[in-house]
Amino acid sequence: MSANARLQELLDQAVDFHPDAVLKREREIKQLTDELQALTLAIQLQQTIASEETRKREADCAQACGEKMKNYGFREVRVRFLGGIEITLLVRYFARNKRRAEKGKGIYFALALLGIHDKCTPAFASEVAKLAAAMNSMEDARTQLAEMGIKLSRKQVAEIAYAFSARARAEQRAVDSVGFTADLSGKRVIVSTDGGRVRIRTDKRGKRTKKGRKRYRTDWREPKLLAIYVVDEEGKIDRAFTPVLDGTLKGPDAVFALIESYLKELGIDQATKVLFIADGAKWIWKRVGSLFERLGLRADQCMQLVDFYHVVEHIGTLAGLKKKWTKRQKQGWITRQVNRLRKGKIDEFITDIKKFTKGRRGKEWRRERGYLLRNAEAGRLNYAVAREQSLPNGSGIIESTVRRVLNLRLKGASIFWTKDNAEHMIFLRSYYKAGHWKVLEHKALTITPQLAA
Repeated sequence: MSANARLQELLDQAVDFHPDAVLKREREIKQLTDELQALTLAIQLQQTIASEETRKREADCAQACGEKMKNYGFREVRVRFLGGIEITLLVRYFARNKRRAEKGKGIYFALALLGIHDKCTPAFASEVAKLAAAMNSMEDARTQLAEMGIKLSRKQVAEIAYAFSARARAEQRAVDSVGFTADLSGKRVIVSTDGGRVRIRTDKRGKRTKKGRKRYRTDWREPKLLAIYVVDEEGKIDRAFTPVLDGTLKGPDAVFALIESYLKELGIDQATKVLFIADGAKWIWKRVGSLFERLGLRADQCMQLVDFYHVVEHIGTLAGLKKKWTKRQKQGWITRQVNRLRKGKIDEFITDIKKFTKGRRGKEWRRERGYLLRNAEAGRLNYAVAREQSLPNGSGIIESTVRRVLNLRLKGASIFWTKDNAEHMIFLRSYYKAGHWKVLEHKALTITPQLAA
């Protein structure tokens, strides 16, 4: 019986007066409407694939490959549609030679141009990738899909999600655009970055295990994340601007290149104020000044701040090195330094830190003294100015981003990743948590002839 006939039969039947019966009927109708939707779209796609216009566009893709790609005629391809329904389409198959065609080393240009990759329609691939990013694990995503009537293995879920991410990032690089548009005229923009921790699997050289598997190590690596958001005149987050989140495992220069790309496309030069706030890590602050210069920002537009609570923590650590002081003496000294920072008395703060650490040569003393004086002398502890301008003095947003993007998805007991897969998941998870999934979806599905080739 066809899906249409079965649906009509269900519609003609009365529903039993019981919640379980309603639940069962609702799911049956959903399954049948999914089949009808897939069949309807499959007919339209088959007509498009067989058209003369598509044949010409396929020829353009074949030419863009740089090597001659021969058309080996129509082949059957099983495509998954939204709802997990599989339907066979007839699609032209291209390969460089007959031998490669026989080995399956060719391409279906028509499917690529329609956004159908990995034999999944755009909507289906997007939904699978979104679940992979949203759930705690690939297994949880597989289970959720199964409850929706979609049968995929954990490996299939991962492959679809990672491929979706790879296409989005490839398109972003190809067009040199991050895909964001916003009017930052008169806005007060906050930029921040920080690192997290993820275990990355690296295969070892040498003898394999008794089962023939490669030996490996799982070292901690530090992904770098970024956050860009806007605050209003009262210093509260402007909800009209959806924050930008992203990250990478490729190091400090790579994350600052991402920050620069996002800020340029958002039109950061039109902002009234740009505050870069983060913890006191050297890798961050050695790059901020040159970033502002490349963006063409004026000195009066820019401000740099080290997170206030990190500074207070370091002041406490420094006070704790005074072993002969009582707890009350230490707390009193800490309070005086914190009050100086809050009131903008930076010179007094610097003088007292130098006096307090004079003659101390230990490693901990040098580290804490260097941290506080380096940032104070660079003008990154001007919290009084920040308060006057209703700007934040803490980097809680980026620390929350590290927790939501990394710690709750990529980090955990016995969890480790390959470098490429971690990079893909950071990309997916960042956009999902920021509420920019539609932007990511557009990137993954916008394929130029060169990328299709």
